[in-house]
Amino acid sequence: MASINTNMSATLAVSNLNKTTDEMTSVLTAMSSGKSINSASDDAAGLAVYTAMSVDYAAWEQAGDNAEVATAILETADGGLSEIADILERMYELASQASSGSVTDTERAYLDDEYTELMSQIDSIVASTTYFDTSLLDGTYDESFTVSADSAAAAIDVTLSQAFDTTGLAVATGVDTSANATTALGEIEAAIELVSAGRASVGALMSRFDYAAGNIETAQTNLESAMSVYMDADIAQLSADQTELGVKMDSAIQALSVSNENLEKLSRLLS
Repeated sequence: MASINTNMSATLAVSNLNKTTDEMTSVLTAMSSGKSINSASDDAAGLAVYTAMSVDYAAWEQAGDNAEVATAILETADGGLSEIADILERMYELASQASSGSVTDTERAYLDDEYTELMSQIDSIVASTTYFDTSLLDGTYDESFTVSADSAAAAIDVTLSQAFDTTGLAVATGVDTSANATTALGEIEAAIELVSAGRASVGALMSRFDYAAGNIETAQTNLESAMSVYMDADIAQLSADQTELGVKMDSAIQALSVSNENLEKLSRLLS
């Protein structure tokens, strides 16, 4: 029925055009952002899942940072222990030389001067081996590091309870006499064993953190892949949708134009 009061064809054309325009806006938003979900109305359930995954991902990122910090701390400690080990080797050479009857007391005094300086250097290394002003080799370091997004997972404890200064290593005797040099040799041998044990402990912890870091990286990769299922836009599909919606918009506009022309023709019948 032809009517000038209600132009149903135009009304339907406008309705379809508005619907298509809204869909096109959604498609263009997704294409420009690269995200399939740009508002809760796009996919409320998917957004809830993605948000929960994002929290887990952030926790894994922090766990990764914790593992890196722990490794850096242990590397710092091992660097100091390596220097102390080298010094102890030199001190052993000096003590061995001083204990020999082939050197004079005057020569032992020279050897003792270097030996004493090296003892002071050990204490200096211990005092300066820190991480953000926290001493690592004075026997007081005791911290835990969370290396998992699971709050129930056990943290890794890093405890460096051995003091590696001359007091902690029990290196006290000089090499000014043959007898003292012989005593010093025993002290240094025991000190070298303590430093070696300390480095072994530090190395074992570093290895553990390396494996933890590998596990963290795997968990992040898998979680990121799962997150992309919910959030990453399918650009190929969106491009196809854009083309289809463009055709629909053109058709709706054409239909609206024809409807308006038809109404205008009806109005001419009254003139």
